[in-house]
Amino acid sequence: MPRGTFLSMEERGAIVKKIAEQLRRSRSPVAGYLRNPATYGLNKKGGQHRTLTNREERRIWHKASNSTLSLRQIRADLELNVSRTTIWRAIRRSGYIRRAVMRKAPRLTPLHKLRRLQFARENMRRDWEKVGIIKNADIRAF
Repeated sequence: MPRGTFLSMEERGAIVKKIAEQLRRSRSPVAGYLRNPATYGLNKKGGQHRTLTNREERRIWHKASNSTLSLRQIRADLELNVSRTTIWRAIRRSGYIRRAVMRKAPRLTPLHKLRRLQFARENMRRDWEKVGIIKNADIRAF
């Protein structure tokens, strides 16, 4: 003899209050589920609106790409009314731009200055048009 289908508490005629007590849940979610089980829990919640538009974000990426500008300078140049943190987050979202603290380069020492001056004096009369520049050449020592 075939078995019958299992009857839920609702099908057996239980009221929402009793179902909620048995499940140890409040009545509101139980009633919401019973009203429409197919869409229960599928409501999308809206988040906070984006502060920057896509265009503004692209402008930030363009400004920050291959530059040494600070976040404040980028904000001032683009005349944006957002925080530095917002600009920093936009740069991080790009995925391609990496911001890092610039390494400090040592100042020219007196020896460096002397050698640069010496090089300049030795090459003042050189015709730089005749100097060949090798680009991407495969240089091998024989």
